[in-house]
Amino acid sequence: MNDDFSVDAADQTLRGTVTGNAAGDAPSVLALHGGGQSSRRGIQYLFSALARDGVASASFDFSGHGDSTGQVEGSSLNERMAQALAVAGHVAPGRPLSLIGTSMGGHVACSLIERLQPPALVLFCPAAYVAPAQDAPFGPSFQQILRSTVDYASSPAFTALEGFEGRLLLVHGTQDAVIPAQVLDQYERRARRAESVEVVRLEGAGHKLHDWLQSRPRDHGLVLDAVLRTLAPGARRQSAPGGISFT
Repeated sequence: MNDDFSVDAADQTLRGTVTGNAAGDAPSVLALHGGGQSSRRGIQYLFSALARDGVASASFDFSGHGDSTGQVEGSSLNERMAQALAVAGHVAPGRPLSLIGTSMGGHVACSLIERLQPPALVLFCPAAYVAPAQDAPFGPSFQQILRSTVDYASSPAFTALEGFEGRLLLVHGTQDAVIPAQVLDQYERRARRAESVEVVRLEGAGHKLHDWLQSRPRDHGLVLDAVLRTLAPGARRQSAPGGISFT
């Protein structure tokens, strides 16, 4: 069952959806979508599957995306952090939330580790940005920082990840032409204090992982099992056949 909601954050109205489970539990997971043309709708297939397995979740559109107000250009990573905190306070006041982040949403999720203390992180093809990008408005100045970045090791996302003590799942495609290999390597190596780290590499998949998975039910099922293991330890497991590698 889906219930839509609205949250005011600064001068924007953020619209989201709670995908409930059969028990009617409050959400235990908050999802953060990426940049570009993405929105919460692109990952609804996963929320619906999680609900069938007992995990209630919440998702929303950042300002300038989907059903929310505002414009993408002129917003920033720091504004996305503030918006995510506003939504978290609305859907789970005083309760811990695990985070699912996709692309830019992965960086935002890691930036929220200290504030939200998530018990689990699920990151799909996560991006990373250097500190000067945090306040830079999306548009030419933000793009200039991205073009000039050659070393991502100092990213605030990785600094935050070093202090993460929960469960981490990383999912990425072997043909991702958007996220540099050194970024994915840092995500794997910097979670030194994590309770567990699992990496799923999807052979032949590019950056648009959710589109790719929706057209491949078998791979979707295997990724879903990995997500459930991370979000809800003890959930169903399956072996990994050819096409997916687990570490």
